Amino acid sequence: MHMLSSQNRSEFLAVPQLIRFDYARGRDGFEPTLLIKANTILLKYIVLGARMQLAFTMCDGRLLCALKVCDDGDNGGILWSVVEREEELNGIRGLARGEPLVAFLFNELAVNVAWNDLPTPGMLDLLPMWVGSAALGRVDHSAVEIVAFSLLDRLHHRSEDDDAWLVLEVGGRLDWKVVHNHFITAGASSSLIDLFDADEGKQQEQLGIWLTDSLQPSGVHHSPQIPKGSGTRELTDMLLSHEFGAILIESKTLSVLARQKLPDRAKLKRDVSAHIDKAFAQLRGAIRALKSSVPVTNLKGSTLSIEREQPAHAIVLIPDLELVDDRAAYGIGFIRDFMGATGGFPHLLDISELLRVVQAAEMIATRGTTTTPMMAFDYYLMERSQKAMDAGTLCIEMLLRFANDEITAN
Repeated sequence: MHMLSSQNRSEFLAVPQLIRFDYARGRDGFEPTLLIKANTILLKYIVLGARMQLAFTMCDGRLLCALKVCDDGDNGGILWSVVEREEELNGIRGLARGEPLVAFLFNELAVNVAWNDLPTPGMLDLLPMWVGSAALGRVDHSAVEIVAFSLLDRLHHRSEDDDAWLVLEVGGRLDWKVVHNHFITAGASSSLIDLFDADEGKQQEQLGIWLTDSLQPSGVHHSPQIPKGSGTRELTDMLLSHEFGAILIESKTLSVLARQKLPDRAKLKRDVSAHIDKAFAQLRGAIRALKSSVPVTNLKGSTLSIEREQPAHAIVLIPDLELVDDRAAYGIGFIRDFMGATGGFPHLLDISELLRVVQAAEMIATRGTTTTPMMAFDYYLMERSQKAMDAGTLCIEMLLRFANDEITAN
């Protein structure tokens, strides 16, 4: 397992997807190290051998690193960063000297889930010169983004004779080493993060548990049950409750590991739309069940105390908001229809956005004297619901900033 420095961890939690170099001590001394943080869907493409290109270029006197992951045929997303620290340059210097490269994969929670040695075939002759001339220090992204985005677009559509980038083919590995991570919940159960788990739905639920369990002392209730015939059935995947209302989370993931052929993004978008519609239908039924005063128990059979009178928050958790193709389908009409039918507030989040909401709740609670994280979570979801109405779609991303002690969101 690779341990992030406090500075790297803070950055990894703040930015949904990026790469960073390091020169970390390994089995045989210091070695060039590539840290890759991405959403779980993209990480699965990497461990299933998707084509990847590691690339370098100069951008206004700074060294820019990029990793293209071909998750859509020959097309793909690009993770990038501008080198800021000497440790990063040392790692790239080692790569230029021909030292073996090791890569560590981190999920949305900045948890190291896999690692591997990467081959780096290609010409590195320009790299020592670029490393020697690159400026360091914190980068002003607003000042470089126009040039950086132009360069990244050239990488995305790169031709063989384009010499703006130095490009190495680093993908195709199928022997990634799994890193298991355990989290002990407030209910004294063990929650496991395993990127390679064949039960991909359960794994996304585990990410949701890791994020929400600390919001209240009793933790999050995983798979709460309601009566059905002589037995029980699941009310929803995750449930939180406090005096101001209940929060229901229905998690819908996409199967990638079990497919014989890696799906393109068009296929993923079609699949995720069907999952979202089903999830909101399930949440409607779950809220109706709560309002009918049906008893709710945990998996051990103990009765749970759930607030049923106050409006509930209904969250559909998906792998990646960018996979939602028809954002208008979850517009004002959809929101009003859901609220009219249930009295609750609908939300559509991916893991990265749920992380932002939890972080915002913790920040708000820290600044208050009587506000608990759960109260702040509820409050911030209310603010997010209003922002969704203003934007005309549930497909939004929010950032919390404090200015003159007032909360502002973008």
